Amino acid sequence: MIVVVCGQHRSGSTLTWQVAHELLTSAPSASAPSVSAPLSTPREDLHRYALDPVDVRMVKVHFSPVMKKKEFPQRGAHYIYTYRDPRDVAASLIRKGRYQLGHEKRGVEGVTAMIRRELRGDAFWRTRETLWIGRYEELAQDVPGLVRSLADFLNVPVDEDSVRRISDFVSVDRQRERVADVRDHGIDPSLRITSNHITDGQEGAWRATLTSEEVAAIEVVAADWMRAHGYVCETLPPQL
Repeated sequence: MIVVVCGQHRSGSTLTWQVAHELLTSAPSASAPSVSAPLSTPREDLHRYALDPVDVRMVKVHFSPVMKKKEFPQRGAHYIYTYRDPRDVAASLIRKGRYQLGHEKRGVEGVTAMIRRELRGDAFWRTRETLWIGRYEELAQDVPGLVRSLADFLNVPVDEDSVRRISDFVSVDRQRERVADVRDHGIDPSLRITSNHITDGQEGAWRATLTSEEVAAIEVVAADWMRAHGYVCETLPPQL
């Protein structure tokens, strides 16, 4: 079986990776997964791993336009997908990359390209049959609920002691400690934390990062998707 963590950029996919990894490695009835680097192995291997009912493999990947649906199996695969307000996705990517105004990732063209990719990825991953979907703004505020939900999705028995232990393991304070460790010792593949991983994480932080032109560009591109997922467009008139 394979577990593919495939969220939008900056949408809590590392958090869901860590929770799923803890659930699978600590469950007494589950075999310890062999964690593979995301797509550094040939993609056709995913089909082979998916058909093995005993060995559990985890893969973390973000959508790329070069991906093909046939590369990601339906049978034997569990997909964990997260999404977020696209304005916060763009703002968080900008903060993580420290992109200043004038950089190719900034401005109307830069953020438009970012969000078009995320929307294509959203449509891509939602075609998977065994799919868990989480909204960043909700899962980040209820980590114990996230642990229970993913345990149910992965068919892993979990008691309240385990919920508390895993919730503490993935807490923001623990994540900040890991960022410091990464700077000294490098990336732990079981945690997927990078040295510039944590930027802000707050809902609506885009207001302090994006220009008014960037906000308007994102809302034009993503208006239908945003409204369908409960996000309010601030530069466009409300739909009647």
